[in-house]
Amino acid sequence: MDNPKKNPHFDDSSLAAESKVGADDASALPVRLHRYSKAHHRAVEMSDYAMKMAHASISPVLAKQISKTGILLRSCGNYLLFRDYYTVNKVRLHAASFCHKHLLCPLCAIRRGAKLVQAYMQKLAVIKEEKPHLKAYLVTLTVKDGEDLEERFNHLYRSVQKLHKTRSGKGQHSEACKADGAVWSYEFKRGKNSGDWHPHVHAVWLCEEKPDAVQLSKEWHKITGDSFVVDVTPFHDQNDVITGFLEVFKYAVKFSDLPLADNWDGFQILSGKRLVASFGSFRGVDVPDDLTDEVLDDLPYVEMLYKFVYGVGYSYVAKTDLPPEKVKRPRGRPPVLPPEKYKKGRSHLLKLRKKYDS
Repeated sequence: MDNPKKNPHFDDSSLAAESKVGADDASALPVRLHRYSKAHHRAVEMSDYAMKMAHASISPVLAKQISKTGILLRSCGNYLLFRDYYTVNKVRLHAASFCHKHLLCPLCAIRRGAKLVQAYMQKLAVIKEEKPHLKAYLVTLTVKDGEDLEERFNHLYRSVQKLHKTRSGKGQHSEACKADGAVWSYEFKRGKNSGDWHPHVHAVWLCEEKPDAVQLSKEWHKITGDSFVVDVTPFHDQNDVITGFLEVFKYAVKFSDLPLADNWDGFQILSGKRLVASFGSFRGVDVPDDLTDEVLDDLPYVEMLYKFVYGVGYSYVAKTDLPPEKVKRPRGRPPVLPPEKYKKGRSHLLKLRKKYDS
């Protein structure tokens, strides 16, 4: 079996780069395009694998479904339309065709992961404003490695549910009761020694009193029957806990570390499963489905179109045909705002694709 750590095209540090302050700076665009290029190269390889699976399928209906997934992966992010807000030196991703297959597509995974980090960091700021005494802890829970991914996921999922039910069950108590709120994700990779599926949960707990790792280990072993391995790590700087959220929300990005066959099997089994959840004060966080960036209203911009070329990366196509005043204007003159036709939407991107593909 291939070593999942030997993926030459992608690594989960992309999520950290995508989520850091200044990721949308104009000066960061080349690095950003390189990051997206590595991600889409992996998606194209995954697309090729899916098409092979479709050809090997004996079911016409299943073959059609798999082929559709392969086509979506290949076309995802083929064109990226950015807006350069040159008066503030910011570049935002304005439009792209995303496949939303984040367990297979690293580009969608890092974009979705960044949206999750942003949304929960904003929620944390609100919570800490109301309850400043709460402290954040990174909590990890594991179960025994196993060959059957679906069975291991179900076992882990049920075990987490049992642990969390002690928070509301009459006469029950566990270290989870100390958490005022929590958000967690389910992550899967191959065990270093066993080679089997290694399932685990990464969570951020907000607590007034520190969870006791020894007691939690005993409770967890009683629930799972096969694992006492847990970890509770406090954040040294409670004003900078983004690393904890990155650990939680990199679950989808980590799938791209797997060999293609494992990645595909994981998608088949876990697609549609709820891999991110929360309770308590972290409930009700609204994470947008749109994977593009927020627009900067009332600021002038120049639109830049990039096209993906396999083996090369993203290649600059052109600036769109905005009024000349938008690109160059005399000093002292107020910026010219873009016309209404340059509004956000895939229709605009599709028109540009047709124009520059012809």
